Amino acid sequence: MQQLVSIIIPSFNRSDLLERAIKSILNQSYKNYEIIIVDNNSTDNTKLIIQKYKDYKIKFSIVKNNGVIALSRNVGLKNSNGELIAFLDSDDWWEKDKLKDVIKVFDLKTEID
Repeated sequence: MQQLVSIIIPSFNRSDLLERAIKSILNQSYKNYEIIIVDNNSTDNTKLIIQKYKDYKIKFSIVKNNGVIALSRNVGLKNSNGELIAFLDSDDWWEKDKLKDVIKVFDLKTEID
């Protein structure tokens, strides 16, 4: 059984880059994940970008983190259901096998321990 990975994306006024981050998750070869976006009261069109992906079960929260990104990450953790957690900054993206490769190493390490 594949483990559920909760992917947490903190964001603030990154609508121009957020879509690339979301697409890089949707294009993963490993498909058992949830996407949790925690936005710090963006004033750009972040909400419009996320609405484009409403069919992909994206959890979306808005917080006022006062510059403390750890708060956004913690909100994401509280809203996650995964056995594993991954963080993706809103201005980054992943290659298509990122999760598959990480899970493979994680599973190997777990078997050894």
